[in-house]
Amino acid sequence: MHWLRTHLTLNRALVILLAAAIVLGAIASFIVFYGGGTYIVSSPLPTSTVSFNASTSASSTLASSTATSTLANGSTTASTTLANYSATYATPPVSWTEGYDTLSITGATLSGSQLTLDVNIQMGAIAECVPLNIKFITDEMGDTEGPLNAAFTFGENGTCIGAPGASYPNQQVTFNVDPTSMPLSFTTGGSSNKYFELSTTASGGIMISLPPTQG
Repeated sequence: MHWLRTHLTLNRALVILLAAAIVLGAIASFIVFYGGGTYIVSSPLPTSTVSFNASTSASSTLASSTATSTLANGSTTASTTLANYSATYATPPVSWTEGYDTLSITGATLSGSQLTLDVNIQMGAIAECVPLNIKFITDEMGDTEGPLNAAFTFGENGTCIGAPGASYPNQQVTFNVDPTSMPLSFTTGGSSNKYFELSTTASGGIMISLPPTQG
């Protein structure tokens, strides 16, 4: 009887211990999977979230790169093709005669590689064709190049023949030039054959001057 009582006591103890183990296991499972998300927080993000973030980051980098590239190219373009210089002259820096007529440069504009001179023409006492003899001196050998327009054209008749005593302001004479080669040299040609130089200023203007020695 004593042995049986002892055996029952041990079985009861084992049952109690087994029940306690089951309870502890249940508590542990609850803590791990539901009690604070320790393993969920430290686990990798879902694939869809990682893919979305990577896509967003790549798009931002591309946009930034494109904007920077565009800005850099715009700056280069602005400094190369959109550089503008201009000036008007109250007192003409260069005046000369063609036959009975007086020509004066009253303004200049340099836009990229295109230079335009504004010329005022004061006709003499007779009607005559005013020749366009202004030339661009292209090199040290004295080679010259004519303007893009071949002749002056006056409004009343569409030709180079001006009316006696008439004044024709703002007659434009345009050249293709290298804006990086300053100063630029020109000649009025004809019998006057005056030489003058043109250069840009830091303030965006254009200076025209006669060299010390005339040809």
